[in-house]
Amino acid sequence: MKYLLVLFALMLALNGCGNSGGSDSPANSIKDFVKAVKEGNTEKAWTYLSDASQKQFDASAKQRSISGKDAFIKDFKNPKSLGNLYDDFEVIDEKKEDNNAKVTIKFSSGKTLDVYSIKEGAWKYDLVRTNKELMKLVE
Repeated sequence: MKYLLVLFALMLALNGCGNSGGSDSPANSIKDFVKAVKEGNTEKAWTYLSDASQKQFDASAKQRSISGKDAFIKDFKNPKSLGNLYDDFEVIDEKKEDNNAKVTIKFSSGKTLDVYSIKEGAWKYDLVRTNKELMKLVE
């Protein structure tokens, strides 16, 4: 019985590992997010989003009477919903400042784009900040 309790505790501990998502670097948080969406694994892609990004989906999904996660899964079911990130790209720069990072990616067309990542235990794609920074460029 004692061994069963130890085994059960070990299984619970291992089960919790890696479920929070995220990546080991800012660049990988972007690449892993895109890869998961392209592979059709939107459940996994959701775990690569920052808390603020998930909360933004929660807020906008209320109008649709669904959860933010369900809205994300529905909206990103088609990988082309990634927009520019659907195209092949390479990471050409990564600048960390505390728990925030700017990742510069370059597309095969030669165009570059700055996207953002935040460290929340692991590095996660900060879609909210990325969108805010893109909006500044439009203004």
